Amino acid sequence: MQKVLIDSVDKRMTAPLVDYLRHEGYEVHGICFRDTKVISNHLNSIFAISKDNIKEDLKNVFLKFSDEDYLLVGNPLIIEAVNEIQPQMKYIVPNQETVLKITNKRWLMELAYNLGIKAPRNDAKDYPLVIKLNNSEKTHLKPQQRYKIVHNDEEYKKAIESMKDNEGNLLVQEYVTGKGFGVSMLLDYDSNLVDYIMHERLLEYPVAGGPSAICITRHKKELVANAYKLLKELKWTGYAMVEFKGDYLIEINPRYWGSMPLLFVAKSSFFTNYLRVLDNTHIAINETIVPYKLNAKMYYFPQAYLAVLAFIKKGKINQALKSLGDILTAKEGVFSLSNPTPFMNYLKSLVGRNMK
Repeated sequence: MQKVLIDSVDKRMTAPLVDYLRHEGYEVHGICFRDTKVISNHLNSIFAISKDNIKEDLKNVFLKFSDEDYLLVGNPLIIEAVNEIQPQMKYIVPNQETVLKITNKRWLMELAYNLGIKAPRNDAKDYPLVIKLNNSEKTHLKPQQRYKIVHNDEEYKKAIESMKDNEGNLLVQEYVTGKGFGVSMLLDYDSNLVDYIMHERLLEYPVAGGPSAICITRHKKELVANAYKLLKELKWTGYAMVEFKGDYLIEINPRYWGSMPLLFVAKSSFFTNYLRVLDNTHIAINETIVPYKLNAKMYYFPQAYLAVLAFIKKGKINQALKSLGDILTAKEGVFSLSNPTPFMNYLKSLVGRNMK
């Protein structure tokens, strides 16, 4: 039986991936950092590594696998280490220099302008403005703490003061509005498109700005084309999620993305194609093809219900009812009747996190 080694097995989005790979007939092994709780119960073995000794610990893990085994990683620190180690396994990751470039939002926006892709203006002067972290990859701040929207000089001064710990890593941009979209793409070693999925955020938690609590598959031809244009220009390899607000580019996420379980709700072959890339048996596709089920909907418990309660507390009853309707017509991202243990493990991890 062929082996697949994946990282981030303490994250909710990898639990459905483990079950998917097992169903496809693979033996699945996991990497996590010490003192974290593993979510999946279907791993053949688990390797705990230290954040202080990532490279050496990973070298020892890789010795247990052969050049016929697959490596699938999504944590930026581990991607960086894999780029340096170059293990004797089948893998594909983006070039580390490219990863560092795209995590610099100022640089990324300039690239978008040059490619004719809409992006918020850097160093804008007219309110409203958004003040955000220019590079948010190594921050411990929650998503909603990484930016401030300001409408006047007083709010601007308060925002700068509240974010003074990140002085030197702040970017002031034009504030743009619109629905949130993510285009997650898989590119081969020559940066040809192999698979993708596009989603719209229907609800975030916290509702003022946070990760997806409910999302749905969509297809907007221009955004898909722009995402591929960007990644092709970057000579990207592996996967990435390109985030948009309305028609405007916001960022490129080089990690596992939060709504990743939507792939399985939408009957996507994304990770089957990922392994085909590693075997060089894949087929490149045109971005006009839609390789997933449209209008497939996914939510996360308890975040989606907490968002509904937040709307009720604010007196936004119509939004609460709409969101509740979306929940009732969606599939939960981690829960499965055939294997409820990962869902229970995830809830336990949330309780443990909140008690610290």
